[in-house]
Amino acid sequence: MFSGLSTNETQRLAALELLKREDKERDNVLGEFAEFARRLMGVSGCFVTIIDDAFQYIKYVNNVPLLAGCVPLEETMCRHSLSLDQPVICLDARQDARFSEHPVVQNGTVIFYAVAPIKTREGHTLGTLCLSESSPVTPSREQIDDFLRITEFTAAYLECWYSVGKIDALTYLPNRQTLLKEIERIAARATPEEYTLILFDCIDMSRAYELSRYLGLTAVESMLKSFATLLQVRLGLDAGLTLYAFSTGRYAILVNKSLSATLLDKAAHLTQTHARITGDIEIPLKTHAGFIHFVPGQTAGQDTLRQAISALHEAIRQDIPLHAFDPEMDQKRNHDFRMLYDLGEAIKSDEQLYLVYQPKISLHTGTTVGVEALLRWEHPVLGNIPPATLIALAERTSLMAGLTQWVVDRAIKQLVEWRQNNITMPISVNVSVSDLSKPGFADALEEKIFRARLTTADLRVECLETEKVLESPIALDELDMLKVRGFKILLDDFGAGYSNISYLRKIPIDIIKIDRSLISRVANDKGSQIIAKNIISMLKELDYIVLAEGVEDAETAEILKDFGCDEAQGYYFSRPLHPTMIPDWLSSSPQ
Repeated sequence: MFSGLSTNETQRLAALELLKREDKERDNVLGEFAEFARRLMGVSGCFVTIIDDAFQYIKYVNNVPLLAGCVPLEETMCRHSLSLDQPVICLDARQDARFSEHPVVQNGTVIFYAVAPIKTREGHTLGTLCLSESSPVTPSREQIDDFLRITEFTAAYLECWYSVGKIDALTYLPNRQTLLKEIERIAARATPEEYTLILFDCIDMSRAYELSRYLGLTAVESMLKSFATLLQVRLGLDAGLTLYAFSTGRYAILVNKSLSATLLDKAAHLTQTHARITGDIEIPLKTHAGFIHFVPGQTAGQDTLRQAISALHEAIRQDIPLHAFDPEMDQKRNHDFRMLYDLGEAIKSDEQLYLVYQPKISLHTGTTVGVEALLRWEHPVLGNIPPATLIALAERTSLMAGLTQWVVDRAIKQLVEWRQNNITMPISVNVSVSDLSKPGFADALEEKIFRARLTTADLRVECLETEKVLESPIALDELDMLKVRGFKILLDDFGAGYSNISYLRKIPIDIIKIDRSLISRVANDKGSQIIAKNIISMLKELDYIVLAEGVEDAETAEILKDFGCDEAQGYYFSRPLHPTMIPDWLSSSPQ
């Protein structure tokens, strides 16, 4: 609303900036008010203006030649009404010294002239509603009252138009919908030009909300209000460039591409600043920006906004000041998002996800001592999705928990089926730190095992992301609870990082898997042999069961056996098998 415009310069200027712009729907409505007043007064001419401190902007005109566009306020007839702050009804402008020298009076276009300021409820003047005739007119009192009443209706309409969906309530700046409207207006031009849309992010909103928790909303809102002015000053924006409130803490600028180079250079070199929240509390603000060059009309306005957001988020992700929209990167992000959606749908059904099982072999007896459950995804359109891609998609989202539970439930179901067919070997399932960091994980897993009438020895837990586990007290507690309940715990990918040894006494581990990156070089690299031999010897002395993964040939298997390694898995022994193939595998393997 326009509340407080007479005392709030920022809000007043924001309102006028919006009203001065071309808006066909709004201006057509203003024209209808003017035409209604013209007919009631019984004259032939009418026009509606918006005024600022220096100019009059014609928004609608009918039958008043020479009136169009933007006119300096000092050259207008309406300035006298504005200076008096009241309506003026002039029966014959030729006889009035205020108007007699004006060109439209001297050429006979305007003889009768009526003007009333379009004023808000708070008394702020937005423009004027004017009527004219090329001869003298003497209106009745009723006609004058109707004219003034219509002017009030016009003001009320503009207030509603402004307040409903046009401005940001916090900063009083034109909002995102207004920006979209401006893009659409430019697109309607006969000769479209290339423009640049720049988005700025001034604060991490999660941090702002956290500040509001301690300081209150008023303090944080005050800080957010100051961002607009701060950004305008730092970018050196002139009066011809509009700053839009895109969303809370984010702003947008739309500029002709030919004028964008200097602005983009400033955006790329914005330094960190500080915002004072209270008298003694300041926070550092680091601005990120993303931009796109585009021709309005060639792509939908909403898609242009989305692409600018994509560029901004990439700047934030890379922690750089400015990033241009990258179609290839955007396409990849969109593809990943679509894949995430499809994965969420796949978890809900039994038609796409499935488990395969890779046997684990005792290097001493050659018998199968267990299997590892490995997740596979057969996408209905893209076919088989690589496991690494699948996990990379899910691990930073809430889908990871659903995926883990899907694997656990299917593995338990498979265990029950195998027990019914006298197959009694354990299944190992992979569990991430995000799963273990949920209090009650161990209790829930035990309950599922008991409900299926199995024992905790039937299901083993392979611990992924070991470094992150050590950073989570909850995850360490849950691993301890799993150990107490009788679950065997495997440490995955030992040897892949330099700090693995420090894990050994911090996590309750039963079996340690030596990473394939080390195992793959054992047969051909003397250094790898020495490292593998000493690692296995050390782990055995610490009473761990040692399992080597990624064994691809007989020579590697024999070397590992000689080093004292207990178990192995890899393509040399077997590829991951569909569960229906396990009975035949076991019948053909040593027992």
